[in-house]
Amino acid sequence: MTCSRALPGDMPRQLAGLARACHPGPAVAVTVLVTALVALAGRGLPGAVPVALAVLAGQLSVGWCNDAVDAARDAAAGRIGKPVVAGLVTAGTVRAAAFTALAACVPLSLACGPLPAAAHLLAVAAAWAYNLWLKGTAASWAPYAIGFGAVPVFVAAGMPAQHEGPPLPAWWAVVAAALLGCGAHLGNVLPDIETDLATGVRGWPQRLGAARVRALMPAPPLAASLLLAVAPPGPPGPAEWLALAGVALCAVAGLSLGRRLPKAPFAAAVAAAGIDILLLAATGAGVVVSTT
Repeated sequence: MTCSRALPGDMPRQLAGLARACHPGPAVAVTVLVTALVALAGRGLPGAVPVALAVLAGQLSVGWCNDAVDAARDAAAGRIGKPVVAGLVTAGTVRAAAFTALAACVPLSLACGPLPAAAHLLAVAAAWAYNLWLKGTAASWAPYAIGFGAVPVFVAAGMPAQHEGPPLPAWWAVVAAALLGCGAHLGNVLPDIETDLATGVRGWPQRLGAARVRALMPAPPLAASLLLAVAPPGPPGPAEWLALAGVALCAVAGLSLGRRLPKAPFAAAVAAAGIDILLLAATGAGVVVSTT
């Protein structure tokens, strides 16, 4: 099976294809969650707007890069739901959009400040490395861990320094975010494990197999939530225990609905991440705990 060819003059059709090829669900979810964390951390609307623009540009570049790189593989697997395979847009157009969004991401990130920009561009670079190479290796989890783990660094780096040197995030915030990234990776790949294996993709989840991935999926978000509950100073309060219960409920829902609704595990991982972001914000913007 080959990719259908979109007509160059069919602009509305190609725009619709680009909108679908950017992976709008994850792009919007990541943009909203990171922007909300920045706003809740005390930077307010003036600080949140450039963050939203930078993160959205980065996510668009990652989504379009993914579909451009996977176009031939998607066609071989018969994934007619993919806009390139369906003929809505050409792989070349998607590739050009990816590089355009990546180029826009750099100045938009720098508008957030040099240190936040470095953290954000590291996350975007890790995602591109996943698309271009690491997706089919046993280290496929690493870009997700790096990308999510960079979020507390990004938030902390944009906060005003209380002493000499840049603000630093708490170690437990970084580790918890990295764990959430690993959970998101498992949930995102789970629906496509069989077709991935058929087309030669052997990342970490594919090597584990669908049954093991389903069994393992609740562990990263639960471990992240437990870390966010017990690692900050002071004993866990009602908010921490409520968050743990909410994340556990998300894990159960993702597992129980996963066989009937393939996207349910990833949606559950995003919901758990949202709960953990609220928990992190409830610590009083506790991602910033030290300065040098």
